[in-house]
Amino acid sequence: MPEHVSVIIPCRNGAAYLAQAIASARLEGAHEIIVVDDGSEDASADIAESADAVLLHRQPPMGAAAARNAGIAMATGGYIGFLDADDLWTQGSLACRLSALKHDPGAAAAYGHVRHFYSPELDAASRAAIVCPSGAQPVRLPGSILFRREVFTRIGGFDETLKIGEMFDFIAKFGEAGFAAVCLADVVLARRLHARNMTRGGNASRSGYLHSLKAVLDRRRMLVASGKPT
Repeated sequence: MPEHVSVIIPCRNGAAYLAQAIASARLEGAHEIIVVDDGSEDASADIAESADAVLLHRQPPMGAAAARNAGIAMATGGYIGFLDADDLWTQGSLACRLSALKHDPGAAAAYGHVRHFYSPELDAASRAAIVCPSGAQPVRLPGSILFRREVFTRIGGFDETLKIGEMFDFIAKFGEAGFAAVCLADVVLARRLHARNMTRGGNASRSGYLHSLKAVLDRRRMLVASGKPT
């Protein structure tokens, strides 16, 4: 399996920030950058297509899980990372996670801390309506965790029926499969807060996470009933 890193950037109407996300992945030394355009109605696909050494996959709007799965199918690297089109990898983000995995053969993934920032275009009123956590927290978000390819070979991809919370469900499967992850003290992801964050509050967001939580609990009940460890 090639030792290089493939980074998958799912994008739907992310033209405002996509070029910055691509640039941050490139600066961090990603060997393969794959943008999956999930039915964008803006210039996202054109931006990806015009970027140097970026692979572009276009699909109708199917959701982030389907976009990530399409990218995984295209990826050739032995390590796979994700970066949302509105977020940024911090300096040294990829190097520290890759080093951790190379020095710990028992770890199937490495993740670090996440800091949040207000997108520069937000006015004072918009900022006041969005809570920006202070400091940095260790969180297993798509953009903060780097996986060995074997994780996806063994447990498959993301559940495409989940439009929100697909990463929560996948991390549960990761643990259920007996995989271990190493947590780093480094800040590896800058998460942009802006007016269109999919996971920022709202009834649809809460409903989506409840759906993903139900999927995890249902699966664990089946594992318990079958006598398998959870």
